[in-house]
Amino acid sequence: MGIKEKWEKSWTYLKKIQFFLIVIILTVTLSAIIVSIVSSVSFLTKQNEQYVSEQLSAMTSEYDTILEQYKAVAFTLVMDKHIQKYCSFSEANQNMNEEAGNVYMTLLNALYMQNNANFIAVFNKKVGSYIYNGDMSIMDSRFDEVWEEDYEQSLKGKEKGALRLSFADNYYRNVKYSLTLYFPIYSVTNMVMEKGLLVINLEDSLLEHLNNRTRYNLSSLYLTDIQGTVVSNTDRVEVGKTLAFANRLNGKDGSFWYGGRLVNYQRIGDWNYYLVHEVPMKYLYQNCYRIVVLLLVVMLLVIGISLSASGRMAKVLLKPMNKLISKMNDVSSGNLRTRINTEDMDSDSRKLADGFNTMMEEIDVLMKQVAEEQQQIAQMKFNGLQSQIQPHFLYNTLECIHWQALSDGSEEISTMVKAMAQYYRICLSEGKDIISLDKELEHVRNYLIIQNMRYGNIIELDIRIPEEYMEIRIPKITLQPLVENFLYHGIRVEEGRKGRVSIDIREEGEDLYLIVEDNGQGMESEKVDYINLHISEFDRQIGYGINNVNKRIEFLYGPGCGLHYSLNEEGGVKVTIRLKKEGRPEDV
Repeated sequence: MGIKEKWEKSWTYLKKIQFFLIVIILTVTLSAIIVSIVSSVSFLTKQNEQYVSEQLSAMTSEYDTILEQYKAVAFTLVMDKHIQKYCSFSEANQNMNEEAGNVYMTLLNALYMQNNANFIAVFNKKVGSYIYNGDMSIMDSRFDEVWEEDYEQSLKGKEKGALRLSFADNYYRNVKYSLTLYFPIYSVTNMVMEKGLLVINLEDSLLEHLNNRTRYNLSSLYLTDIQGTVVSNTDRVEVGKTLAFANRLNGKDGSFWYGGRLVNYQRIGDWNYYLVHEVPMKYLYQNCYRIVVLLLVVMLLVIGISLSASGRMAKVLLKPMNKLISKMNDVSSGNLRTRINTEDMDSDSRKLADGFNTMMEEIDVLMKQVAEEQQQIAQMKFNGLQSQIQPHFLYNTLECIHWQALSDGSEEISTMVKAMAQYYRICLSEGKDIISLDKELEHVRNYLIIQNMRYGNIIELDIRIPEEYMEIRIPKITLQPLVENFLYHGIRVEEGRKGRVSIDIREEGEDLYLIVEDNGQGMESEKVDYINLHISEFDRQIGYGINNVNKRIEFLYGPGCGLHYSLNEEGGVKVTIRLKKEGRPEDV
């Protein structure tokens, strides 16, 4: 049994009061929890975004400065006269060997100045030779084996410029990562011609240094390229992988939530790299959890106190109510003479008891009224049955007139009276609203017999419906109002001209279409459009009969069925009646 059923059938007034109290307390407490959480989350999010943004701004600025220093060192070496001269030789000779010594000393001085440099190498592309100098031997760095592959994997440092950078562990046999700069050496007199290549390999502990400055123990810091591929991070596990949210790294900076983590990012100057910082949501909002637990404990305490207080309060308040319930049980047992004594009740309870007593007084009056109303309803049903006799009396009388006229030799009167009798017989149809198409056509014929005798045979009827459709069921008095409209508004106005009404049928898929058209004077196209637009509404300009026919068809066959007006090739009016072939209605 659900809460609703228990409420209605078995819950006492006390339980209902306690239920309301619990609902109110829960609503207020949960609202407080939600408001607290939302406000705390909003505040913490803004606070953390601002803090991380400031940190990242400082980090990217520092990283940008370091990279610019590296670039300046590389540019200084490229412009060095000894390196320029060394790379200008197109073949190996004694002079080149002497200049190589000068280059070696230049690289040695650079290593002293850049204390985190592991090695520096200068290539002469024309000769295919190079000069290497560093703290580690060329065997340890595997320079000959690695440099070409590492150069292919390197990325452009900036959108503009020839400097390329590589964060990789290729030179240290997968032991540690280092930063390698690749700077083409161009001639100082012809900046288009590339003569050689400068390679500088550096220890890059900057990311670890920056990560130590974050205040979140569970956070992660990444250095990614412009496509979101990790080129460096603190534990090196993610290097080479593309971040799942890489497509959201765009512009200079930004922040967003992804996978339960707050992500902040900033671009390093105009370099093709981003610093990305992640921190888990549960770590950010751990203080919120304590607030929620505290509020829940308070809520449970308040619920317990409220239930105890409501129980005591209900016993006092429900004493008059219990008396009322006892008297109502007497009423349910059939004792309609019971009344409540109000002497020992307070003012509010006395009003309730007076209302009960007044209600019981009114019941006697109402019971007498109900008996009278039932007698009136029975009389109305009798009158309704009696009124059905009158149409039968009408067409039975017409049948008598028909036979009397026929015996007196008045064939025209006989024909007209017989047609009228048949007309009203079909109108009655034994109380049925749905008749066969054959009966409906007979109704039209009888109508036109009367009108032709009245107006001198001014209209012909052409029925072109195959025999197999004669038994389909349609609402009665569907076709006759259309023929009547043609007679009074389309044909009769043209004196001396005989009109013609044709009735046809066609079948398309699941639909049947009855087509009624005449050769009368027609109507304006604006009038046709107006009728089609408003035919489902009661409009005096259209007429009650047409509207009635359309509404009955819509009701029986559904939306989309009904009448549609158009002009035919003869200048007359054509009405297409759409019916359903399957699921035709039975007698209503």
